[in-house]
Order: sequence, then C-alpha cells, then structure tokens
Amino acid sequence: MTPHGGVMASLREFIRALGLFAAALSAVAAPPDGYYHSVDESSPQALASSLHSIVDDHQRFPYTATAIDTWNVINAADQDPLNPDNIIDIYRNASYAKIAGGTGAYNREHTWPKSYGFPNDRVSNYPFTDVHHLFASDAGYNSARGNSPYRRCDDTCSEKVTLATNGRGGGSGQYPGNSNWARGTAGDQAWQTWAGRQGDVARAMFYMAVRYDGGYHAQTGHNEPELLLTDDYSLIAASNTGQNEAVAYMGLLSDLLLWHQADPVDESERRRNDVVYSFQGNRNPFIDNPDWAACVFASTCDTGGPGGGDLVVVLATAETFTGTGTVTGAYAATHTSDDNYQRITETESGGKPSRRTSRAEHIWSFDVPAVTGAQLAAEVAFDQSFDDGGFIFEVSVAGGDYQPAFTVEPAQSDQLYSHTFDVDEGGVVSVRVRDADRTRGARQLDALRVDALSIRYSEGGNVDTTAPAPPLGLRAQAGDGQVALAWSANAEVDLAGYSVYRSTDVGGPFAQLTAATLSQADYLDTAVSNGSTYFYVVKAEDRSANVSAPSSVVSATPEGAAGVSPLRVAAVSLEAAGKKSLKITATVSVVNALDEPVANALVMGRFSGDLTGAQLSYSDAEGVSVFQGGSRVKAPATLTFCVESVAKDDLAFLPGALDCQSVSL
Repeated sequence: MTPHGGVMASLREFIRALGLFAAALSAVAAPPDGYYHSVDESSPQALASSLHSIVDDHQRFPYTATAIDTWNVINAADQDPLNPDNIIDIYRNASYAKIAGGTGAYNREHTWPKSYGFPNDRVSNYPFTDVHHLFASDAGYNSARGNSPYRRCDDTCSEKVTLATNGRGGGSGQYPGNSNWARGTAGDQAWQTWAGRQGDVARAMFYMAVRYDGGYHAQTGHNEPELLLTDDYSLIAASNTGQNEAVAYMGLLSDLLLWHQADPVDESERRRNDVVYSFQGNRNPFIDNPDWAACVFASTCDTGGPGGGDLVVVLATAETFTGTGTVTGAYAATHTSDDNYQRITETESGGKPSRRTSRAEHIWSFDVPAVTGAQLAAEVAFDQSFDDGGFIFEVSVAGGDYQPAFTVEPAQSDQLYSHTFDVDEGGVVSVRVRDADRTRGARQLDALRVDALSIRYSEGGNVDTTAPAPPLGLRAQAGDGQVALAWSANAEVDLAGYSVYRSTDVGGPFAQLTAATLSQADYLDTAVSNGSTYFYVVKAEDRSANVSAPSSVVSATPEGAAGVSPLRVAAVSLEAAGKKSLKITATVSVVNALDEPVANALVMGRFSGDLTGAQLSYSDAEGVSVFQGGSRVKAPATLTFCVESVAKDDLAFLPGALDCQSVSL
C-alpha cells in the first residue's frame, strides 16, 4: 500500500471510531438481541465454555499508536458523565482532563497485572490490550498497587484515600471507609479496592478468566494464555515471571466473589461495557448478567446450591468450652460475615517453665442431614501470630473420630477455607479447632479470630450429577521410552482425581492407563515404544463418580537419545527459611550438552516426604527454575525434591543422578 493509502486507511478508521464514540456515549444499551442466545446454563462448566465462545476472538486495538488505540477507548469508556472533557479514574475517584497518551495525572491500569502471564506488548498478545480490564487510573495509585493481587486488607494496611466526585468516594482515617488499602509485604501483597469500584474490578477479573482459556484466536491464529482465578497465593506468585506464560493465575477468587456481591453493577459500568463493545465487538457477560459469576466461579447456579436446589446454610447451634485456651465472644458471632469475631487465644500449660507450651482448643456443633456435597466454610484469620504455628480445623460426624479439614496458616487478613464432607455424612457435626504447635518451650500465645463458620448443602440436590470441568492445559513431553504429561489442576472442591487415556490414533478409541484416579496433575507414561506416536486425553472425576468430558488431545513421539541434543539437570538444591515453621525452596539448574544454561525450559518437579506436591516452573536466563513449597513444615522433617521432566523445543531430557535432592531438618 502507498503511504497515501495508509493515511486514508487510518483516517477511515478514525472516522469510524468517532461514530462509535457518539453511538456509545448516547445511552446505556442492552446487549444486542441474540448476543447470548447460545448460552448453555446446564452446568458451571457448560456456562463457562459457552460464554467463552461468545466473547472470544474480539477486535484488538494497539496499545499505543497514531491511529485508534487503547487511549481512545479508555478515554471514552471512563469518561466523566458530568464532564465529557474528563475521565474518572478507578482507584482515586478523581476527575482528570483527558490526555491522548504520554505522561499525565492518569495512565492505564491492567487490573489483571500484565506481569502475571502477558507482559509483552505484541500484536499477538490480546490480553495486554483488552480494554475490558484496562482502566484509567491515577498514576500514583497505579504504582502503589503495582502487581498486588486483589484481596482484603485490614487496618494495618496503608490507606489510599478517594476523592468525593459525582456523589461517590471521599473520607479517610477509618477502615475500610471509602478508601483503597494496600500491603506491599513480599509474599503477602494485597490491594483492597475501595467499596465503590470493588465490583468493577471483580467482574473484569471474571471476564478475563472466561475470555482467555488457553486456545487461539480464530481469525489471527495467535495463541492465547489460560488465565485462572484462585485463592492459592503461591500459584498467583509463581505466575509473576515477567514472561508470557501458557497458564497464569490471579485472585483472590473468594474475595472477588464477595466484592461482586457487595458492589452490584451500576449504570456507569453498563455504559462502560457498551463503549468497549462498540470497539472490540465483545461484551463482559458478568456485567450483563451478574448471576453467572456465582455459577461459573462458585458452582452455585440457578437458585443457589450445587445440584440445582436451594442453598441451605446451617449455623452452629452450640459450642463446647474445653478449658484449653480462652474464648472471647459467643458462637453467634460466627453466624455472619460481618467483622464481628469470636476469638480463641492460646493459654500456657502448667509445669516447669522450660516444659510449658501454648495451646488452645474449641468445639462448635451443627445439626446436618445426610446429604451429598455438604461443605464446611470458614472465614478466619490470626489476631496474633508469634511462633508461626497454624490452627487445625477438624470435623467429627455423629460421634466419629475427628478427621482433618484444613489448617489455617498465619495471615493478618481474613481468609476463606472450606472442606467437603464425604457422601451421605450427616447428623451432629462437631467442628474442632486446635493449635498446631505444642513444642515444649514455645510459650507465646497465638490467637485466632473467626468471622463466619457454617455448613452448606443443596436442598433437593442430594444426588450430585454435575461433572467436573474438563482438565485444561494438557501438555506432553516425549523422552527416551517415556512421555511426561502435565495439566492445570481443577478447582472443584469435591474433586476425587484424574484418569489418563491413550490411543495410537487421534480419533481414538482411547484406553485408560491409570487403574486408580490420580491425585496429582501429572503422569509419566513409560509403557511406550520409541518412534511411535501416542495421543492422550485426561478426564477429571469427583467424589460422586461424575466424570468430566475429555481434555483436549495432545500427542508425543518418544525417541532414543542418540542424535538428539540432550538436556539435563546440573544441580538441585533445597533451602529452608524460618525458625519453627519452615518455608522450603527448591532450585534447579538446567544445562545443555555444552553445559550452557538453558532458558525458558519447562521444568516439572515434585516434593515428597513431609512436604508434598508437584509444580511447573520455567527456567530463567541463567537456566534456573525456582519452586516454593506449597505449605510450611516443622522440624524435625525429611523431604525430597525430584525433577520429573524438562521440556524445551527439540531438546531431549536425559534423567540422571542429580535429578533429586533430599534434606533432613
């Protein structure tokens, strides 16, 4: 095209955009007729999949350009309704004069931080420029948030006040008020958006998780990341690699769901959805239909409960004071999530000072019928934590033995925990909390606060017929006489495990390889022959024996090491940090045949012993991959970390004696 033709094309695009501006700004519109006609609400998985198909493959605009770019779209989407020459920013609630780019009072906020999965501004990187999650933001507040996950803080966090603009915001000095709250502590970062925009950022996160599912753009063919919401902070932190990732995490999901409920959709948000739609050609479905968020991200569809029945919430009817520890407040304080707490504080045992320890125990009672899929839900946090000892929640049904439910780790802000009961358990359910550390001499008094505690089940949904979602992100790496498989872990709370299937034809039939369900999201197939191509799918199964649809098909052709450039582990090291509660870090060095570091190799490793779990990590420019233990351990402990596979382009991983490292603490 001639230079003149390029100018004319840009001019035509600009004129088109002006028309879109005018149409979008004139009124808040409903979704076009038929836009959601293909929605399938038969299950959470079906709903998520059908919504993805609707919002997928949108029109991309460049981040910064001389023609229409994201500045133009954001300035229209975030326009001050009382002053068309200004925008309203998302965090400070300030009205700023519009700028067309460059440096000014406001800039562009990636509510899903770009460092979590898509940091590079490229024509193929659609989430980087997706304006459904790009907002005008005060530049200083954008910097203050950085890439902290969205999660609740408390009054120990730093306050970022809002301005009183257009009847919203303003005021300071009292938590939470109308302020943003920030904590920048490494490993415990948090950004609590102010109350007037909490729902906006939550619904932007829901959109991103549905829009980007690891597929590819149908028109351009560009690969897209799989973006997932979670409450697992370690998964979120591990996504902050500064590199484009196939799978990335953000959250905290439970807090986002609460924000979605607390700050409903308003006219400004609907108008914004219309403006972005006028450019990109896709909408945020959770603005158009807010009820879909609970179905997709909490499996609470229709009238509320798993299985389609009404959601029944059972509250504690009694409590038992064991005499171990002190209790402030009554069990009625646990009935609602309202920052009205019941507190359990350790007391010191008797005996010689050197042999004394701190301890606490308390029991709540619930009357629950025998139903499938009943869940214990707790909203708790530490009031004070001196020795990093956790608190263990346990459950007993109908007088049976106590079984572990979950362990509450030290955290200053409220955290959500859950436990799913086995099928048909019911009767008097006792929930016991006790301290996890009774080491002699550990006499400092930890305290736990309980904001909400309940058991929930679906009335009329006693037969769970909802299948898990198909496993996502399945990958296969061929080696010498073996194929290593890995996939993203499912989020269902009643997940029983996975089954792996193999075929020698892409169309099947597929034969099951695993006699029992796998608890981990990886598998090593050694019953293969070099030179043959194998096809794999994975299915998920829940505790009610519901089986998911198969994952996408992947293939691999194992080959012998001869003639293939080798890839090997040069070293594995284990380090422990902390005093009584230890954080474990494994470091792996990957090299090629010339002992040169190999960057961007996908390393699969596994902890075993007193710390368990499999993880994936990409090596950095120095060939180093870092793995963080998913939980802390207490000495004495013995654990092992092993590298199970390494994948990089056409290099073949050669297992060796240096692949594992053990340590006794």
